[in-house]
Order: sequence, then structure tokens, then C-alpha cells
Amino acid sequence: MIRREMDAMLWFVDRWWWFPTASTDLYSAEFEWRDDRLYLLEPDGSAVEGNQLSETEVEQLTREELLADVLELAAAKLRSGEGWDEGTTGDVLGEILHAYPKHVKKALALVLLWGRF
Repeated sequence: MIRREMDAMLWFVDRWWWFPTASTDLYSAEFEWRDDRLYLLEPDGSAVEGNQLSETEVEQLTREELLADVLELAAAKLRSGEGWDEGTTGDVLGEILHAYPKHVKKALALVLLWGRF
């Protein structure tokens, strides 16, 4: 999972790279390429080794980012006192299903089995 304030993902040399715990902004970052690996150089002199991502991992991270955005907007709507209409509820549930289809299907099956739906 990507935490926006700490991690970074970058397209470089025809591959996606993920830099867990990176604290440097990618727009001003410096990189080093050695031994077929990409390193993000931190201001303190340390280097964060990039992890090469597969297409499946990139797709999942993108889904999680979209879900986070939808949840942020939905939470703002709740805080404003407007509540959720059917469209907002559908958007939230749709994004959760899109990001975690196996988990949602399993959870729905359990809810139906328990008779709480």
C-alpha cells in the first residue's frame, strides 16, 4: 500500500519503481542507477532502494489510490452535514469492490449467511 506522505512510485527505464519510506519529493529527487537497481537519494545522504513493480502491483496500487480519494471525498461530505445520497454510497461501495473484489465478495457472503443484510 502506498502512503502518499511517505512513499513514492516512479516510471523509469520502462518499469515502475516503488520507494518505500521515501521522504523526498519526486519532483526534486536525485536518483542513482547501479547494478540494474534504482536508488532514490535522500537529503541526509541515505539511499532508498527501489522495488520494481509488476503490472498487477501497479494496477492494485492505482485502485487503492482511487479508493482513498473517493473515501476522502465521502468523509468530507459527511463532515459537512450533507450525509450520503444513493450516488455517494454507490460510489464508495463500487470503489471498495473495485479495489478489493475478493474481500468484498467474502464479506457479503458472510453477511448474507448471518442474515444481517
